[in-house]
Amino acid sequence: MVLTIAGRLLDADRIQAAAEQGIQLDPIDDLDTATIAVGSALFGVSFIMIVYSWCNHRYQPIRAKNLPQTTLLFVCGVLWFVGDIATNGHVSMVGPWSKCRVWRLWIRLTFMFLFSCCVLVRVYALYWLFVRRQQFRGWKLFAPYIGAALCVLLFCMAGQIASPDVTIKYDPRLELCMYAYVYRTCGLALQWAMWALVIVFMWLVRNIQPSFNEVRESLVIAMLTLLSLVQNTVMESIHSPVAAHKMGRNASTWIDFLDANLTIWVILGFPVYQSVFNSKTYLMLWRAKLADDGFRREYSISANGEAGETTIYSLHTRPNSAERSKHSSAWLYQGMYENELPHQHSALMPGQSSCHNKNRETLSTCAPTTRTRVSFSSITSA
Repeated sequence: MVLTIAGRLLDADRIQAAAEQGIQLDPIDDLDTATIAVGSALFGVSFIMIVYSWCNHRYQPIRAKNLPQTTLLFVCGVLWFVGDIATNGHVSMVGPWSKCRVWRLWIRLTFMFLFSCCVLVRVYALYWLFVRRQQFRGWKLFAPYIGAALCVLLFCMAGQIASPDVTIKYDPRLELCMYAYVYRTCGLALQWAMWALVIVFMWLVRNIQPSFNEVRESLVIAMLTLLSLVQNTVMESIHSPVAAHKMGRNASTWIDFLDANLTIWVILGFPVYQSVFNSKTYLMLWRAKLADDGFRREYSISANGEAGETTIYSLHTRPNSAERSKHSSAWLYQGMYENELPHQHSALMPGQSSCHNKNRETLSTCAPTTRTRVSFSSITSA
């Protein structure tokens, strides 16, 4: 009772101090507690889904979803949510919660930016695999991550070194983090620059083979994250600071954690559901669909889905030790091709030459081609 009365008196002092600065301050209440509880529960569900996927990573439709990158998305989403709790004022910003630069720059902004970077990499991989018809490994794989890390590092270091008056400072009377207009605008501009790249690559991959769900999934994920960025821009423009306004801060955090969790569910939800309730039937349909996507002739898949001597299983054979060492850098997209990605209707069986087609006029003069190993784990996990 005494603590409750003391808390209300402190809130009254804060509200009065905020009013003197022209800010309408809404104190923390049960809605903020509910926001933290619901967000934590949803991330708990996503965590269970991630753990289940790793425990069943040999199930091919799950393995094709690129678990390392999906797990990285989940980690970024969790830390983004933790940053929201602090910077959006869902807890009393005293003690460790008053470290505005730590929570705003190094936690919230950093992992929100890296989350967007993971979305960019998914679309970027589709571009290299299906538009450029090239391997996605080495510098192509790591360049987006390195570029994003350098951008956010420079931005955060500038905010850490510069004066709090022109970046972020803590107001002890209001118990709020106050953001300088110019620095806040620069942060939003950095995020929109990332999304300009996402939009460009989404346009470039718009005509690729539609049977691969990654294209539709990437579009849905891109729209979800774009919605989160739009609401952040609007909230930062209307409410300054967002943490002072109850509806603004709760709406912002809800959209952020829904975006992060729905992204995980869009990627893993369907294959995990099928693995639990319809494992064998869905696996057969999934393999048959791959065959129908232009590889039936090359892998001896009949029209009714029955496999010949060389089956769709050969698409998922693990590379030998020499191949693994050769592609050790492609940790996100394991099992890439030894040579160029084959065009549709042109994949070759191991040891088969490009002159296998009997319609070739100069069959006897054709030289055997190099063996090409194809792994649809790498294609569908882009």
